[in-house]
Amino acid sequence: MPTMKLLLAAIGMIVTTSHAQAEGVLVFGASGQLGAPHIRMLVEQGEKVTAFVRPTSDRKRLAGLDIQYAIGDLMDADSVLAAMTEFKPRVVIDTSARRGGMMTREQPFYAEAMRNIVDAAKATGVEQIIIHSSVGVRGSAKKLLEEQFGYDTESQNIRDKGEAEIYLENSGVGYTIIRNGLLEFEPAESTGNGYLIEDMNAFGRITRTDLAALSLDCMDKAECLGKIYHAQDDTLVGPRPENDGGE
Repeated sequence: MPTMKLLLAAIGMIVTTSHAQAEGVLVFGASGQLGAPHIRMLVEQGEKVTAFVRPTSDRKRLAGLDIQYAIGDLMDADSVLAAMTEFKPRVVIDTSARRGGMMTREQPFYAEAMRNIVDAAKATGVEQIIIHSSVGVRGSAKKLLEEQFGYDTESQNIRDKGEAEIYLENSGVGYTIIRNGLLEFEPAESTGNGYLIEDMNAFGRITRTDLAALSLDCMDKAECLGKIYHAQDDTLVGPRPENDGGE
């Protein structure tokens, strides 16, 4: 009997230690226009926050925030794995966007970045990956985008994002995919009226601040796992912004 008690105590210690290892949130694309509001809100919520940035990233949007940094490149699988191994996040949020220049078939971004994120997450016990994608991916709102806005929903960029989504879906890691349509110019204050909808034909506008709030609202929630959402704000009306939601 004493042996059994010791065994149970040891098991309890192992479980407690394992749970304690997975804590906080790691954000990719942290220094960008979408990543920064995520970081600020996470800090305000008292989360342990790790910002994944390149050595050359401009960190001015993150100035003064009580966060830790992981230095690396999303295209480098080893640096992504090193970041998750060192900081052991329970949740990973990907707000990254392809940097300037036209993407070619030989130079994808989103699918390769997602492979690196997912593979590292599986190796380190991440509980949830939240990614930001785009309306138009995998045929979503296809008719509306092509007929009313002249968007090319078969572009290499859109296909690349679709491959990233599929890789995440098939990974076995808990995931939430949030697609946005049009993003307001920065700075754009929160309206507090953004929402997520599972209608794959929905297309609208939203601010990055509200988009970040919606992401955080899905953290650690079972009802958000395995879901694809479109994000929008019906109160944003007027002329269409000139940007297409990119960074």
